[in-house]
Amino acid sequence: MLKTFFKISLKSSLKTLIKTHCFFVLLLLAVLTVTAKAQTNPNTTPQKTTHQKTIPTLGKFEDTVRNYAYRSLNDPPIPGCSLFVGSSSFALWGKKLETIFAEYDAVNRGFGGSNFAQNINALERIHLPYKPARVIIFCGTNDIAQGTDVETVFRHFKYYIARHWNANPLAEIYFVSTSHAPVREKFWRQGDELCSKVQELALKTKGLFYIDVITPMNGDDGKVRENLFIKDRLHLNEDGYAIWTEAFKKVFETQNKIRTKTDIRELFQNRKNLGLFDDPRFAEDGIAINIPPAVDTKLNIVFIGDSITIGGGEKSPAARCAEYLKQQAGVSDVEFSNQGVSGLTTVDFLPSKNKQFPKILETANQFKNDSSGQLLFSIMLGTNDSAVTGTNGSPVSPEDYRRNLKEIVDRLLKDYPDSKIVLHRPIWYSDTTQNNATYLLEGQLRVTVYALEIQSLVDFYSRTPDKTRIFLGDTKAYNYFKTHHESAMRHETGNKGTFFLHPNDRGADVLGRFWGATILESVLK
Repeated sequence: MLKTFFKISLKSSLKTLIKTHCFFVLLLLAVLTVTAKAQTNPNTTPQKTTHQKTIPTLGKFEDTVRNYAYRSLNDPPIPGCSLFVGSSSFALWGKKLETIFAEYDAVNRGFGGSNFAQNINALERIHLPYKPARVIIFCGTNDIAQGTDVETVFRHFKYYIARHWNANPLAEIYFVSTSHAPVREKFWRQGDELCSKVQELALKTKGLFYIDVITPMNGDDGKVRENLFIKDRLHLNEDGYAIWTEAFKKVFETQNKIRTKTDIRELFQNRKNLGLFDDPRFAEDGIAINIPPAVDTKLNIVFIGDSITIGGGEKSPAARCAEYLKQQAGVSDVEFSNQGVSGLTTVDFLPSKNKQFPKILETANQFKNDSSGQLLFSIMLGTNDSAVTGTNGSPVSPEDYRRNLKEIVDRLLKDYPDSKIVLHRPIWYSDTTQNNATYLLEGQLRVTVYALEIQSLVDFYSRTPDKTRIFLGDTKAYNYFKTHHESAMRHETGNKGTFFLHPNDRGADVLGRFWGATILESVLK
């Protein structure tokens, strides 16, 4: 029986067996999870490049980086997070760091003993994909202790920050000064020299900030307080970390008060003039320099969805998405219309049904005449399609779900030839979900299969003349809400007890940012 079972294609198996035997569905979903992880390649060492002939690979830190990459699959960092990177002083701070700086959406990716070269090699795997708004780096002390001269360390630092700015020009980078750890007193002079170079660069470079932790760790006599370190006289104790916390928050709060969105062409020119993009490793690594466009893009977005798109708090995910996008490089302004309607399925939005689609056309036509803006449709449907009973057409089979989405997309592509369309994966909900409609485990499994259909549909259009107009949107929020449903979703009561279906205010902000990050990528392609 198993031989026959596995001869069936993975896709058709999921579609057929979801209606019959949950065991087999769960088995296949497990296979899918493994496959997805393999496709993400967190466990694969990057191919060697010319650059890696002169800069060490991750070596003994490879397992740490792999573990971070795996963690990001189930608990994806939120776009616009604050990324803490560097060596053991951050690594030993652990999850407590993320709690202390929770208001800044902190993500700790420090790994003990690392140097700048190794952090550069980790960029593509556990730094750049997170799309951080802030990067806080404590690194350089190990380089110096390992015998690397200050000028080389500084060169590595400049390449590291240039790589970040090439991917995200508006990211703020905060360099934490080297510490005067008692056990490394013989390296203090080189550390101070590195700090002076970074301070001087920060005075001339937009978006670069220096955090001094040397001065506040000194006593009245001007000497470092040894009681701020643990027995190894290298790493901080709780009192030492308390001083760092205060120093970091003081700089963050100051910048929050004066921050304004800077023109990306001005930023690029400033950094180019300082030679930050002249490092030959850009060419050696095959990294193209991203020259900003002559003008920014205005976005006119029509959000199509259900009650999740509408939102139930202070601001909807659609509104949060617009706010996020307004702060991003390359975007001049955002106007949007939230066309989410509670309880609706793809069936309700079908052009052929003439029910909800005319309202989409009415809204889109208002934007269509705005030649200064890019019309974009952001679509997240499927939650109500997946219900067992209680919504129009439910349960909508995976085949029909794909067919319905395609009818909607085809009509939008036809009526608005200059538009772009982004299809987001429906987010996770609990298997206890039952309100006016019944979802439960069967619905949860079905909505998981819909993700395959969305990917399949986008793949289909990638082989058509419309390949530059339709894009796969967010796929990460599903796992985020699965992991953080207690804090990011409303606690609702149904026939099966407490269930989780709708994001709360915090969740709406998170979902909006996940949508915004993929919309930004689509617009800039």
